[in-house]
Amino acid sequence: MNYNLEICAFNIKNCTDISKFDINRIELCTNKEKGGLTPSKNSIIKSLKLNIPIHPIIRPRGGNFLYNKAEFKQMIESIKFCKDIGCHGVVFGILDKKNKVNIEMCKKLKTLCGNMSTTFHRAFDKTSKPFDALESIIDLKFDRILTSGQKENAEEGIKLIIQLAERSKNRISIMPGSGIRSSNINLFLKHKNINEIHTSSYSDDKFSTDELKKIIKKITQ
Repeated sequence: MNYNLEICAFNIKNCTDISKFDINRIELCTNKEKGGLTPSKNSIIKSLKLNIPIHPIIRPRGGNFLYNKAEFKQMIESIKFCKDIGCHGVVFGILDKKNKVNIEMCKKLKTLCGNMSTTFHRAFDKTSKPFDALESIIDLKFDRILTSGQKENAEEGIKLIIQLAERSKNRISIMPGSGIRSSNINLFLKHKNINEIHTSSYSDDKFSTDELKKIIKKITQ
């Protein structure tokens, strides 16, 4: 596989179905209707038994990406738990009141991650100055940014996604996500600076192994 393929899963059944395919990792969430929240400890533990890299999202609630002390403490505890039980990575992002990357809070969480892989999630799409945010996230040493190009979906935001990938100069991976399906994935695969793809492989609002098969076929062609 020339591309790293990340599949978003919202329950253990999804994880089990996904684990049968040749993909690189699972972003594990709960509460799809809220855009993905931190999964339960039990779900994380069960998912790790599937022998595939698991990256739980660390997001204590829906809504904006500004967190109070109690919520931040909850994020700290979640990351410690993920690290202690052997998760390969975690996914998080925190902004400040000006919709800039909250350097101080992100740095504290990043330090806790140790050797775990880190993804700055679509909080990035709410930043006021995306290229400044890109540099901040690079400085924080995240491994990748998940982004829809600050649009409703990645196809609409492809122009910014390509600009970010070119600007990053391989200092960080720009991973398109949101609405990527077998029908439009070729729009992203043809760009040399994009080597990771994120999808939930949904069809008719349900996880589809047939759709995942189509996506993998496109990537491996």
